[in-house]
Amino acid sequence: MKLKKGDRASFSKTITESDINLYAGLTGDFNSVHINAEEASKGFFGKRVAHGMLPAGLISAVIGTKLPGDGAIYLSQNLNFLKPVMEGNTITAICEVIEILNSDKGIYKLETKCINQDGDAVIDGEAVIKYTDTCKSEAGAVQPQKQNGTFYSVDELKKLGLKKYGSDVLISRNAVLYNPELLEIGSNVRIDDFTTISGRVVLGDYIHIAQFCGLYGGTEGIIMDDFSGLSSRVVIYATSNDYSGESLTNPTVPEKYKRTDKSRAVHLGKHVIVGATSVILPGVTIGEGSSVGALSMCSKSLESWGVYAGSPARRIKDRSQKLLELEKQLREEEEYLNEGQ
Repeated sequence: MKLKKGDRASFSKTITESDINLYAGLTGDFNSVHINAEEASKGFFGKRVAHGMLPAGLISAVIGTKLPGDGAIYLSQNLNFLKPVMEGNTITAICEVIEILNSDKGIYKLETKCINQDGDAVIDGEAVIKYTDTCKSEAGAVQPQKQNGTFYSVDELKKLGLKKYGSDVLISRNAVLYNPELLEIGSNVRIDDFTTISGRVVLGDYIHIAQFCGLYGGTEGIIMDDFSGLSSRVVIYATSNDYSGESLTNPTVPEKYKRTDKSRAVHLGKHVIVGATSVILPGVTIGEGSSVGALSMCSKSLESWGVYAGSPARRIKDRSQKLLELEKQLREEEEYLNEGQ
């Protein structure tokens, strides 16, 4: 496949506190304007801002996974930082082919930009990339191009044996899927490194599951609705051993000796977000729009549109519903981009 002038693709993500903290840890950039709310409040922006290269990285996500995808090689990138990006901003990276520099060698110039939920440009610039989707051996035979990056390619996804999946699905090659035939995935879903998924799990659209999460659906299942997400090391159990002593435990024991095990569905409503290292137990429903702080224990169901934290999780305050407006804008922009393709 060769790119042509006007080809366009995008990728959207809401920037979270976890994203900013993880980026600081990965890069070593612990500037107080990014990680210290009190110090940042005294600075130029009056609050914490994301590292400039964090939203810029979404441009790389578009190039590496969508336009053109696997096999793309960055040759250059210039960036202009126009507006700050804050925690909670939804950033959409958009790339468009604006010039074919060398068709034979597969070298293209792309316009690259990031816009926020209000439609304001926060970053713009241009990239030069090299892309060919096949390579030749010395004997001249055409061979499939080697796959690059952490995530399975489109062709590899087809071989995983998933029950169902949509478009723009990214699953890390380091994730463990014990029962792929029970896993249903919508569109615009990303599952990161070292996540373990077993049993029945149903994921909607625009879902992110960060590193080291565990989803144990059992027979009853775990359901995550659109725009829900898990920060790193969150564990969800739809099945659990009986800790009372009334039965034997663990998977090495025949089922007839574990009849009092708990198995109840878990449901995360639309726009639910769960903070790092939290635990959700069988039978819990988290209502639409609620957020759960880091290190929380959810042993009982939580009502909609609340901010919860603690062990057990307790409602601290109401959560803003502005994100519903942002979802509407995202859907409208998505529709516009699809019409233009």
